[in-house]
Amino acid sequence: MGKNIFILVLIQALLAILMAFLISKMSFIGRMGITFVYKEYLVFKSPWKTALLLFAVQTFLILILAFFKYFTPSKIANTVAVFTILIGLGAAYYTYLDFTTTSHKYMKSNFHMGFYLFWFAWIFSAVYLLFLKKKKVALTNLEIQEVTSA
Repeated sequence: MGKNIFILVLIQALLAILMAFLISKMSFIGRMGITFVYKEYLVFKSPWKTALLLFAVQTFLILILAFFKYFTPSKIANTVAVFTILIGLGAAYYTYLDFTTTSHKYMKSNFHMGFYLFWFAWIFSAVYLLFLKKKKVALTNLEIQEVTSA
């Protein structure tokens, strides 16, 4: 399971770089708005800071889902993964509504695609871990004898 999660983290790192590149290609009006009015979004003007932030969020999501996958029964882990997928779908829809009805619609399509890609990556992680199989641990003869004698 560790190798598969490492592959997922590498995929998320590449997606975070792509997302950051797309988000940083915002419109001139958007850049001015962030510079002068919405200073809390300054991180989105810098591609490397954006990539780091998005990668941290995706890695945290992977760690939570992997924790549930490894330490809980599969029914609970699958429920958490499905719930995470539903959160991602709902958030992607809300992002779409926000980008089409508020002043965010002036931020250019590249900016929008970066955030849609974020929610795609979120859902991808959940689906990946939903279908990831737990590694079966083989019992040794000594462990079998201890279990039967107890």
